Amino acid sequence: CHRPVAFPAMRRSILLLCAAAACSASQLRLRGGAPPVWKDLVKAPAVLDSGYSTDNKLEITSKSGLNGGIGLKTTFLRNAADKISSTFKATTSYQGVDIEANLDGSGTIKGEANADVSGVKLTLGGSLKGGSSIKDMPAPSVAAQYSKGDLTCNARVEGKNLEAGAVFQAGDIQVGGFATYDSSAGTLGDPTIAATYNGGNFKATAIVNGLKGDDVQATYSQSINSDIDVAGTFSTNGNKFSLGASYKVDAGSSVKGKINSDGILNLGYKRDVDKGSVLNAGFQVDTNNVDDRQFGISLAMST
Repeated sequence: CHRPVAFPAMRRSILLLCAAAACSASQLRLRGGAPPVWKDLVKAPAVLDSGYSTDNKLEITSKSGLNGGIGLKTTFLRNAADKISSTFKATTSYQGVDIEANLDGSGTIKGEANADVSGVKLTLGGSLKGGSSIKDMPAPSVAAQYSKGDLTCNARVEGKNLEAGAVFQAGDIQVGGFATYDSSAGTLGDPTIAATYNGGNFKATAIVNGLKGDDVQATYSQSINSDIDVAGTFSTNGNKFSLGASYKVDAGSSVKGKINSDGILNLGYKRDVDKGSVLNAGFQVDTNNVDDRQFGISLAMST
């Protein structure tokens, strides 16, 4: 079994890759500081991504005085008219290690530990399905992230699958790549390449999935002013698009909306009800069939 050596081997590979690229990197810096990790480079703008949930749920977050402060979060979700499920999350820190544990209604437990070791952020994760014994627990996942100068690298191993990404920045431009490898089949997945230009109040991103160049996604987002944001995305894969906008009504509330090429319209509303309490409402309708619609309200409370 080679699992004991995967951890340091991954770390050495990331360090060598980042050190080699950093030596030739320019000293320019992006407006936002150090380059992001891959998943943040390709993340959709908030106008198109979040704030539209139609879940009916209640989230209660608190902090206990145990072990210097343990964060506790309980979520109640209404899945159907006669069914409510719940999840529980606990977070704490111990000797420089951040620990998170999650328990859902089915009894499934997920855990994660994060620590910074010599400048490398290491993450160890694992899960155990409800009703299963320890011996049936799958191999844990191991991830590493390292940043130096204008380069950020990350890699993750779970079972026989490896995924790795890197992001390099030069001034207001960020360029990154991502690839996967299946050690059991000995196959390398199609790589993904992305580039972003940050113009201050606007950002443009292009993502190419695979080397054929027939699956390209372009995204543009802009802050019109302090109250209005707009964004749009287009994909050559099926000629799909999505357009959205958000508006800050006042200091404590905002609205947003988006529509895509399939005719799905989403509306979202957010309101700071009180200190530590936030109300969200989401509505979705298929404009091709107005009877196909969903509506949900959620309340997040911190005590």
